[in-house]
Amino acid sequence: MKLLEKVWHVPTIECEGCARAIHRVLESIAGVCQVEVDLQQKTVRVVFDAEQVETEVLQEALKAAGFPPQA
Repeated sequence: MKLLEKVWHVPTIECEGCARAIHRVLESIAGVCQVEVDLQQKTVRVVFDAEQVETEVLQEALKAAGFPPQA
């Protein structure tokens, strides 16, 4: 297991509903260990196993859910 942490700025986060949607999308991906959404800072922090999932897969999942991440 090779745990990595990634934090993205996601300007489209507006409310708790957004946060729940992001949790649902990311936690359904194999290899994701932890998801934190900060409504104030509009950030998403993900801890994941890099041996199971690539960063690009997480970014694409966020984008597909309507929450395109920025670096």
